[in-house]
Amino acid sequence: MNIKIHTPKSLKSGSGMATTKQFLLSLIATTISIILTFGTHAWVDNRKKEEAKREMVMMILYDLSNSLEQIQGADSILRKGLDQQVAIAANPELLTQNPFTFTRFVPNIEYTETVEHIFSTNIETINTIGNVFFAENVSDLYRLRRNYKTEICDEFHKDLEKSQGFKDYDDAMNIGYAMYVFQSSMICAEMEEKITQCKQMMHISEKALETYHKKRNDITNSSKADSTINKLTDELRHNYERLKRTMEKAK
Repeated sequence: MNIKIHTPKSLKSGSGMATTKQFLLSLIATTISIILTFGTHAWVDNRKKEEAKREMVMMILYDLSNSLEQIQGADSILRKGLDQQVAIAANPELLTQNPFTFTRFVPNIEYTETVEHIFSTNIETINTIGNVFFAENVSDLYRLRRNYKTEICDEFHKDLEKSQGFKDYDDAMNIGYAMYVFQSSMICAEMEEKITQCKQMMHISEKALETYHKKRNDITNSSKADSTINKLTDELRHNYERLKRTMEKAK
């Protein structure tokens, strides 16, 4: 009597190796899938963070560069005023010939504090930038900008009020142009150095900053503000014409 014994497939020669191989391949595929999924998400998140960081840095440098340009302009005005003061010291008749000679040589700067407020009040801004030395430099730059406004521009105007303008020779000579030029030059030099350091720390080239300037200016110039003003101006002109015609008919 012949008895046949059935052997399960799982016990046949080689079937265990095949199952193990299939399991390992499946595990590897799953692992790669997980790595790719999380790796891609991490790469995207990192890319977004870098873009946010660069945009914030560019916005700050744009704001400070514009302020520096204004300060350099004020510095130039002070130097021209000093030259005019020296010329009048040598020839007092220049002042009597034109009593308003000095009015062109009064320093002024105007700036908004929007970006400074964002930088100084939002800790997430500093976290986004992720560079302590850059943040310290930016804080110093905003301090220097405030100092220029208060210690030079505002103080100069106070001196003008005390001397009641440039009415006579003594008034003209009492304006401390030489000291203002010295203080202005010190602040300008320090701001220029710190802005250069900021660019180097954050790897921002002068060309990149100029491109950002152009981009911001293009956005500003293409805004609806000008068209709105033109529209309102046309409406104002039209209303005046309506009123004029009505008044002429009533006569």
